Amino acid sequence: MLKLVQGLQYVLNAKGSSPAEVLGIDHKSTLKPALDSFADDINESSMSKLEELISLQQQSVETAAKIEAKRNRVAALQSNCDEVEAQVNYLKKETQNYTSRCASEAKKLVEDVEIETHNVDVVEREVADVLETSKLKLQEAMKQRDEEIQICAWELYALVDSVSKYKEYMASKISEMKSNLSETAGAVSDSYKSSFKLQFGITFEANH
Repeated sequence: MLKLVQGLQYVLNAKGSSPAEVLGIDHKSTLKPALDSFADDINESSMSKLEELISLQQQSVETAAKIEAKRNRVAALQSNCDEVEAQVNYLKKETQNYTSRCASEAKKLVEDVEIETHNVDVVEREVADVLETSKLKLQEAMKQRDEEIQICAWELYALVDSVSKYKEYMASKISEMKSNLSETAGAVSDSYKSSFKLQFGITFEANH
């Protein structure tokens, strides 16, 4: 028995001496339709497989196009990411430079403030020394002035006392001189009266 295809068997004649006898006289009428049907099945299956292959190829092309689109999208996103990363790195570098400049300027500002503070402290100490010296000089000048005023006051008091005593002395002398002058005038008056009395024989009171 010869099994040709699935579901189709053909019985051979083992006693035949030629191919025709082995296959039998009716092999053409039996095998040809079966083989034609098998060929038709193969053609239909091939067409189906071809259509399926075409569909798969179309799907593969579409899938490849989608993959290519996604690859392009990924490339664009990667380019954007690279650009953003470059900008971030640039901003990071600029931020570091700006931070470094700010730190340097802040350090210099602190140093300047410390120098100015030191200078102010020096000036304040100098001013305090000058004020203390001026205060001592002022106290000394005021003390000396007070002493000079006291001396002048004593001198003025002594002068006033001396003038007062001199005025008293002069008043006493004037009073004494007036007294002497009065006495002298009286003596002269008496002398004239005596002289007139002797010369004219009259008294000064009688004429009056």
